[in-house]
Amino acid sequence: MNKLKVEVLGGKPPKPPEGWRMRLRRALQSLALAAIQRPKTVMLTFIVGFPLLIGTPHVGGDYQCSHAVWGYGACQAPLWCEYYGVQGRRVIWPESGEHCHLFKFMTLDVVMLIEGLRDD
Repeated sequence: MNKLKVEVLGGKPPKPPEGWRMRLRRALQSLALAAIQRPKTVMLTFIVGFPLLIGTPHVGGDYQCSHAVWGYGACQAPLWCEYYGVQGRRVIWPESGEHCHLFKFMTLDVVMLIEGLRDD
């Protein structure tokens, strides 16, 4: 039996594997291209993602100081802060040294949303 020797002519050599930087660059490029081509999807993602990750806007309504305030000055240690916003009225008990804010983003209260759906 004759032995045959096989040689490949004109073929390209295999490419070396890409590094993690190149894969990350390609992923970011494809993400940017998808964002440019689908602006409605990006807007919908932002509208849904912003309240989930950052929260909904609330405005400070009232607070109670844990000590007596005399003369002109702000409360240095509030006992509770009350906010009104998209999720309704929220009462927050700040840690020691925190102040009540005039405007604050609050994360979604999922338990309150589920209880509100059960009541209906």
